[in-house]
Amino acid sequence: MKYKKYIIIAAVLVCPIVYVWSCHNSGRGNIDNGISFKAKLSSYQLFKGEMLALKPADGVELFQLSSTLFTDYAEKQRLIKLPKGKQMVLNDDGLPIFPEGTIIAKTFYYSKVEGKGRQLIETRLLILHQSKWNVATFRWNATQTDADLINDGANIPINFTGLDGEWRKISYHIPAKQECGSCHRQNNEIIPIGPKARNLNITVERGGKNINQLIYLMKKGVIKQSRINSITGLPDYHDDTLPLVQRARAYMDINCAHCHQAGGFAGNTTLNLDFGTDLEHTGIKFNKSNIIIRTNQMGEFHMPKLGTTVIDKEGVELMKKYISELK
Repeated sequence: MKYKKYIIIAAVLVCPIVYVWSCHNSGRGNIDNGISFKAKLSSYQLFKGEMLALKPADGVELFQLSSTLFTDYAEKQRLIKLPKGKQMVLNDDGLPIFPEGTIIAKTFYYSKVEGKGRQLIETRLLILHQSKWNVATFRWNATQTDADLINDGANIPINFTGLDGEWRKISYHIPAKQECGSCHRQNNEIIPIGPKARNLNITVERGGKNINQLIYLMKKGVIKQSRINSITGLPDYHDDTLPLVQRARAYMDINCAHCHQAGGFAGNTTLNLDFGTDLEHTGIKFNKSNIIIRTNQMGEFHMPKLGTTVIDKEGVELMKKYISELK
């Protein structure tokens, strides 16, 4: 019996170490771009008028997600630009099939920066070329008139007031090109994360009217006409009227599952956090303490691995509440 006790103690001590090591040693090398990105964001003609206004150009469509990745309380604008005459095709609940030449853009900004009002920080591009996604990051200049291509990342001090009214002082991290692969890698390819059909299947306001976003994009010709009755929806984890389990699983899906699923950067760990994975096969129960520890403290082993320099307090509380209620 005493040996059994020692085995249990050893397992308790070693398992978290193995888990942490596997999360940080599961990469399969760099994935290089197959195109050369232009030096200026303006070259892609995503906006019309002053770029600071972020007004989409003709032929560029705004899209929104039901649940979004936490990135140091930054706000985000998401755009998609398809080649003229081309359409996306829905592929069940997952990522649509995008036509060659698709551009997906995400701009990160803060609306209330000390002494400046709104400040644009970075824009990330994904471009599909020869059936391969290519990724680049552009840093907005001091005059907010354009953004410059950067490869090595940057740290930008920001003092801002968040949407919750709290004042924060952070060092915002723009990822280096090679860092992008940590989250956007699926097996040995780069893929988009957010615009899955189930995450686009929400009601949005367009032209002063509320409409389902998938239907709106079909009417605009962005998505090929198809039946959407079979498309599920990813819950909005901010909506506290929804069941706790749905909110928590949605949070883990968009913030963690891009790595913690088969083929992801941390696909060889004991966690699979995709929203569609049955609880008994997620590994959540086995890793309860690790989930809390790694989201509730900064440092080398903090999760999410990239994109955050401060704790998502609301997200941590959601995880704690959900895990405390697991039987």
